[in-house]
Amino acid sequence: MRSTRTYLRWSRLALALLACTLLISATTTYAAGSGSPQQRTSTAGLLEHNGVLSLADGSVALAADAAPASPLLGAFRRSGSLIAEPPTSPLAAARFRISYGVDLPRGTALRVDVRASLDGTLWTPWMVDMPSGAVVGFPVPAQRVQYRLTLMGDLGLSPVVRSVSLEPTSAPATYEAAAADPYAVAPTFRIRATRQGMIGGRTANGFVIPPHARFVSLPCWCALSSKGGDEYKVRITYRGRSTVVPVYDVGPYSARDDYWNTQRKGYPDLERGWPMDHAAYYEGYNGKQADKGYVRFPTAMDVGDGAWIDDLGIVGDQAEVEVTMLWMGADPLAGPPARDPNLPEQVVDELGGSFWHSSPDIGVSAVGCGYERHAYQAKTVTDQAQSTQVARWQPNLPTAGDYDLYVHVPVCPSKRATTSAARYVIQHRDGALEVAVNQAAQPGWVHLGRFPFSAGSDGFIQLSDLAGDAGATVWFDQAKWVRAP
Repeated sequence: MRSTRTYLRWSRLALALLACTLLISATTTYAAGSGSPQQRTSTAGLLEHNGVLSLADGSVALAADAAPASPLLGAFRRSGSLIAEPPTSPLAAARFRISYGVDLPRGTALRVDVRASLDGTLWTPWMVDMPSGAVVGFPVPAQRVQYRLTLMGDLGLSPVVRSVSLEPTSAPATYEAAAADPYAVAPTFRIRATRQGMIGGRTANGFVIPPHARFVSLPCWCALSSKGGDEYKVRITYRGRSTVVPVYDVGPYSARDDYWNTQRKGYPDLERGWPMDHAAYYEGYNGKQADKGYVRFPTAMDVGDGAWIDDLGIVGDQAEVEVTMLWMGADPLAGPPARDPNLPEQVVDELGGSFWHSSPDIGVSAVGCGYERHAYQAKTVTDQAQSTQVARWQPNLPTAGDYDLYVHVPVCPSKRATTSAARYVIQHRDGALEVAVNQAAQPGWVHLGRFPFSAGSDGFIQLSDLAGDAGATVWFDQAKWVRAP
């Protein structure tokens, strides 16, 4: 028994050492335009390799001990992946042609994904499943580009990748990456999530799950970090407790549900922030079917035990949480965000960085209700001494001037009647003013008036559970400042 274990241990070590020598005959041309001088560099290494080996001719195939394929990849029994180490160059380009040569025996498949770093640090989301010859366009010249290969096969069957190249080009882009927004704040969504568990299991990026693991699974290959990396992270918040963890897996129900994107590629008929499995469970969308079958309970994110139990203190295997997609912009908890002075209106979302509330125990709307599928609520009181919930919309206005103020009142189910006497306090440049709003009779966008504001974050709208009627529901949804002409 001892000699068998030793043999297996050394066999695996030999395979790992062989994988470390992997070279793909890929070239990158850094000068855009056919008439420019060109600098060519071979990719001399890999950032990540899981279950792949180099053959004698330098091509790539699945290793004999490649891990079982994820059900999200389809009817394959084995899979492996690699991420190429991007070469460095003083030059950059905004469009690249991805080309590759591959042999695909029946029962095998290859997926090629591409991403770029526009600043040398942060990465764009992966552009998934690029065909050979595709031209990928980025919003600004990219300092680094790289590809990810996912090989899928069966016992004894593997695709063989002979070459991969990424070349700058002046040809029109056939696939466009999302535009970069220097004023973007990472979006936050209220979703249902589940505890992952699965200790000893393997995630989509090859990470073997230990006890107390801190990572999440999101339903899109476009936001999958490298093994051990943290290129794509989320902040999870639950009842006032918060933790930041990387995205290491794909799921739970889908592999193409990028519900956080303004222009969704998966399920574009659903609105932003409303996961497909939620729509299936609550609204019967797609016959209550997801990529992995019937939706028995809603969950748009799996969370590792270390984050779920140790960091957030969640009891049970399901919970409603707030998740912030940190690769998409500034962390809302990092302070008032910069705002684009050219925008005609400044919107403050109650899940964004310019909204504050006094207590983690503030109530929330039913799942999926409110402007952009979320709103807060509280039970009204008439005695100041009993008031415990205070909320404030406080944008960092880029320019001074007169602004029309609007607040959104949702139509959501509640055990209590909606208040007829909400008391909004407006702090503007010249002082403070209280405006009463009958939320029961004025759903939708309500105009509070026009007021002068200084540039910066001195001005705000404030609302609390203190109202003109007791025992009703007061709603806290979006607010916006619209610059007066």
